[in-house]
Amino acid sequence: MFLLALPALVKICCTFGLILLLSRKLPLYASLFAGAFIIGLWMQKNPIFIAQSIWHEATSEPTLWLAGVIIMILILSAMLQKSGQLDRMVSTFRRLSPDPRFTAAAMPALIGLLPMPGGALFSAPMVQTAVASDDVEPELKVAINYWFRHIWEYWWPLYPGIILGISLFGLDSWKLIVAHMPLTIGAIIAGVIFILSGARIADVDESGVPAASTKDFVKETAPILVVIIVFAGMQAFAVGANTLLGLSMSSPKYSGLALGLLAAMALVIYQNSLGWKPLKESVLNPGMLTMAMIIFAIMSFKGVLVDTKAIEDVRWELARYRIPPLLIIALLPFISGIVTGIAVGFVGASFPLVAALLPAGHSPYPFAVLAFGFGFMGMMLSPVHLCLVVTRQYFHADMLEGYRYLWKPVLFGLVWTVVLSAVYRVILG
Repeated sequence: MFLLALPALVKICCTFGLILLLSRKLPLYASLFAGAFIIGLWMQKNPIFIAQSIWHEATSEPTLWLAGVIIMILILSAMLQKSGQLDRMVSTFRRLSPDPRFTAAAMPALIGLLPMPGGALFSAPMVQTAVASDDVEPELKVAINYWFRHIWEYWWPLYPGIILGISLFGLDSWKLIVAHMPLTIGAIIAGVIFILSGARIADVDESGVPAASTKDFVKETAPILVVIIVFAGMQAFAVGANTLLGLSMSSPKYSGLALGLLAAMALVIYQNSLGWKPLKESVLNPGMLTMAMIIFAIMSFKGVLVDTKAIEDVRWELARYRIPPLLIIALLPFISGIVTGIAVGFVGASFPLVAALLPAGHSPYPFAVLAFGFGFMGMMLSPVHLCLVVTRQYFHADMLEGYRYLWKPVLFGLVWTVVLSAVYRVILG
């Protein structure tokens, strides 16, 4: 049958399009579950196999931990809002900031220093508070929060994607990190030109409010800093125990984040003398179940893509059609980024083949930058990227409409990556 014989890449793209269309009428989690079944059937797997794949992924330990951490983020965010600390946090920074648009971009950038799954959900209330005008479209708020949340992930060593990339390429950590840093500069430029420049954000009249100090801002952001410190501290302790003491330290993937979030909640309660009622309202927020279902749906969809070997089929289709190696180095991570919606996903799915295609006699760093930059832009376009999904859910924005704010900075990012890679090839050979 003609439809069954279509390339895997075509099947995946059509399924993504269907998910986007369904999400305009159905809850997003229902659209994603439907998409998982459709791609599974299209890859010629029987319904029992697909159901087992969905159940296995949805009930796996990493997925349950991920859902738990996302719920904790929601609880902490609600506590910060109900206590008024979120408003104070944004207000103190606004009084230190030269422009309201800078405030709106700086808040998600601050959260972006923490490799928190769905961390854009944590900064979304900050953007909502910073963008005081109701005239700003929800889709634009999504773009501001989503884009600036990810400006550090190209090189920030706490992110697992860059760590895995260093490992798969077998390159020096500091050299690859330095090589990737200009990608962040490009992302900032793209965000300012194509997102912030069109945002008409009115400044808030705080003429009667006392001037803020850096100390005030640090005090109000202390819960966020606690999460970063606890997470980084646990990571450093585990590495030190493994390398210096020879101990085998292992713990669930998100345990450091969970502990940091718990510590942050305790600090919010202490700083604001919160009683039982605000805490109860935060925990029993009706949006918790919906968000948990979205997490299960996203992970189930990815699980079906892996179990049906759809990503592997895409990889070999590109090779079979005799596409030049340089194009494969760029396109395979880009496609993997769209499919997986996560840095670890596109790195793990594409970099083993990319590493094998690196031309002999040339520096590997220009090609590593090309692969990572294209994979990252694919990830930023992915409709199953957790940060995009939860941000869209928070602002009640239309996902399809939201892409009109993203395609230009993504295109700029792709061009920036090509130019940067070319410059590195001239310099490094």
